[in-house]
Amino acid sequence: MSNPVSDEAADTTIAFERTLDLSAVLGDWRNTNHAATGIVRLVLTLTGDQIFVRVFGAGHPDPFDWGEAPAEVFAELPESMQATSFTSHYDLGFMSVWLQTYLAKGVLVVVSFTRFPDGSGRANYFGKEFFFRSQKPLPFNKDE
Repeated sequence: MSNPVSDEAADTTIAFERTLDLSAVLGDWRNTNHAATGIVRLVLTLTGDQIFVRVFGAGHPDPFDWGEAPAEVFAELPESMQATSFTSHYDLGFMSVWLQTYLAKGVLVVVSFTRFPDGSGRANYFGKEFFFRSQKPLPFNKDE
């Protein structure tokens, strides 16, 4: 079967990827539910040309720091210049979590898909939580 694009045309094609404005997603995001039992905080930062997310899960006496993971950002439409969502993945050994997010009217909606490959018998589950951008300093204080 022949390729509909000739080899000559393929050689002259230049890949173009838009540079998105990340300002809408970067920052410190806090769960709107102060009694949340899942994710309580996300911090999105830019290092070089890579965006990273640091997740904090509910814990006592302090939130559990999942560490940093790379995130992939997306715009709402192909012609958009503003990042409005991101995805990321965490493998914490006992659980594996995929995050899919999007902004809606200034609220970061975080959808999580969690698996437990540890043989514990727990069911895989889906969660959806809502976050506001914090104006407080980045270090986490459980009393904030």
